[in-house]
Amino acid sequence: MKRFSFILLGTALLFSTTMLAQETDKNIFNHLGVGLSVGTDGLPGIDLSTKVTDYVGVRLGYGFMPKFKFKQDVDYTYHGSDYTTEGEFKLNNGTFKMLFDIYPAPKSTSFHVTAGFYAGSSELITLKNTESPIPGIDPVDYGSGGITLGNPEHNKFIGTDLDGNVKGRVKVNGFRPYLGIGFGRSVPNTLCSVNFDLGVQFWGKPKMQVYKFDYIENLDGTITDKSTWIEFTKKDFEETDTYEGDKDVYDILNIANKISVYPVISLRVGFRCF
Repeated sequence: MKRFSFILLGTALLFSTTMLAQETDKNIFNHLGVGLSVGTDGLPGIDLSTKVTDYVGVRLGYGFMPKFKFKQDVDYTYHGSDYTTEGEFKLNNGTFKMLFDIYPAPKSTSFHVTAGFYAGSSELITLKNTESPIPGIDPVDYGSGGITLGNPEHNKFIGTDLDGNVKGRVKVNGFRPYLGIGFGRSVPNTLCSVNFDLGVQFWGKPKMQVYKFDYIENLDGTITDKSTWIEFTKKDFEETDTYEGDKDVYDILNIANKISVYPVISLRVGFRCF
């Protein structure tokens, strides 16, 4: 996804530069700027901007996000026995952005309303076991056996792959419309300026999915991969501590269901090229 974002950014910048050359004599697209920012949408972020008219500016950029990792013990059951292993969660939230800044009163203030979109990987968080293979599972069951979360009667089964590992992820929309407000100009009137933006990305309701390994052995001896991702919801787990691990998963999913937007707070320093 990152490679795609760079290609998309490069294409967009090339288009903007071409338009700039064609429209300079019409007094639109006749200024170019570059911005460096820090915020919840990038640590750091970089963008190229242009002034369409006094009322509209455009920013094209990419927000780099470190691969934040955190670890958490995960309780599970295998053949009636309880086990605990450590799971590693990794955040992946680098995004390409295309934003349109609209200035209601450009002569008197730099206040703007911003609309546009962010685009990034739909796999927001990935999960894997740090102990490989996962403890407790008989090696002969790799690829067919797995672990059960919470109440065994709910049959919330996470299968292992052929190496005895389990996989999970949290998915959101890869394409995320954006709406916000801020102060500062896309292209500064002077050499540089400071911008502040506040808004939200609409990335939809996060989905918690686990990997289920499956395959079909064909008559000619070849293997057809039938692996799928299965979604869990809070309805699949108990709200109480009746079963080990049930409430922990329920609480996580209950919180995730309420986070359908991602807040953006960004501080940007913009420089005018010409």
